[in-house]
Amino acid sequence: MIKLKLAELPQGVGFRDIYGAALLAGIGFTMSIFISDLAFSDPQLIQVAKVGIFTASILAAVLGVFMLLSGKKKDTQSL
Repeated sequence: MIKLKLAELPQGVGFRDIYGAALLAGIGFTMSIFISDLAFSDPQLIQVAKVGIFTASILAAVLGVFMLLSGKKKDTQSL
């Protein structure tokens, strides 16, 4: 919408902030664990799914925080 000039970012918000918030949204894993419990009957498959879900959630958290903090460093250096 921004590239089509139908919307604009709020003052002080950049695309790095949008991407960081989107990555942090990947942390919400509770529904994925519930669905994996319903989808698989084999306990080993459920465990593999949970490891994958937790790994993806941790990766999303680390990347999201890194993305948001790296954008703030540039902002504070210019002050």
